[in-house]
Amino acid sequence: MTHALVRTLGGRDPLSRYALFKTTDADEARDRVAEIFCPHELKISGRGRDVDAYMQHAPIRGISLNRLRYGPTVDIDAGCLKDFVLVMMPMSGNADICCGKQQIRSTPELASVVTPTQHLSQTVYVGCDQIMIKIDRTLVESICAQHLGHALREPVEFKLGMEMSSQGGVSWQVLVSHLASELEREAETLGSSLAMAQIEHLLVTTLLMVQPNNYRDELLNPPQSIAPRHVRRVEEFIEAHADQELTIGDLAAYAKVSTSALFAGFREFRNTTPMAYLKAVRMQRVHDELRSDCSADKTVTHIAMRWGFHHLGHFATDYRNKYGECPSRTRERARG
Repeated sequence: MTHALVRTLGGRDPLSRYALFKTTDADEARDRVAEIFCPHELKISGRGRDVDAYMQHAPIRGISLNRLRYGPTVDIDAGCLKDFVLVMMPMSGNADICCGKQQIRSTPELASVVTPTQHLSQTVYVGCDQIMIKIDRTLVESICAQHLGHALREPVEFKLGMEMSSQGGVSWQVLVSHLASELEREAETLGSSLAMAQIEHLLVTTLLMVQPNNYRDELLNPPQSIAPRHVRRVEEFIEAHADQELTIGDLAAYAKVSTSALFAGFREFRNTTPMAYLKAVRMQRVHDELRSDCSADKTVTHIAMRWGFHHLGHFATDYRNKYGECPSRTRERARG
């Protein structure tokens, strides 16, 4: 089914306009791929040391479409991708993918969706030619939270295998094929930031809806009841005053309800507590500041304490659990 990409382009090779490199040197291939994705280990199976590698790369805001082939069989250990989701769609050949505790053999009939907080290793067999869609993790989590109407309780985790013949797999394939076609013909929409933002949002939303993940049931079956006014008032108040000292009493007083009523509202309509919601908002603010050039002169400790995280050991652990890396590493990558 993945060959629909080629059919959509009238038989032409997907992303042919976006050549990034072509090489027979394994070290060069590893380093050039790492520039787009992340540092990783690459080993060639067999006696040879040469590859027949090429890569195409088309970036669009928080996503990119890529095509990658190594030639011979290679073993890759990428660790945790950390800040991006990766969807790998073989057009030919196959690969054994291991992500966390999940394992599949990926083929043109079975794509893989890699969760960024789980360890990735793979064996890509000779002749495997793949389309790879890289999606910024912050973008995925932001759009997921928008649809849910509340901050995420934990990172998004996807099922590894995507059946291309399933209804969802076909929908995903059609969308990727359309985007590849627009790139190939250099459509005018590619120059419109508004159009690209909409395409970006549609791609992420489609992935969240069609591929099983830990929020999919809630996304597909949202609560029928609208959260009561006092819950929404407190959420708005937290968003506006997250840098201030807030207690459950302060929040209940602002909403003009009892603390028990406030707890009950958040439990029933948000599946969390008011203070957990406050913590999630503050953690996101820390993450945003660490990635921002505007706070480059501030230390991680200063930023964490500004947002109410005074026990730095607990903060670092919670941050790593949510974002898959320590706060200092986020800062280093932003500066890099």
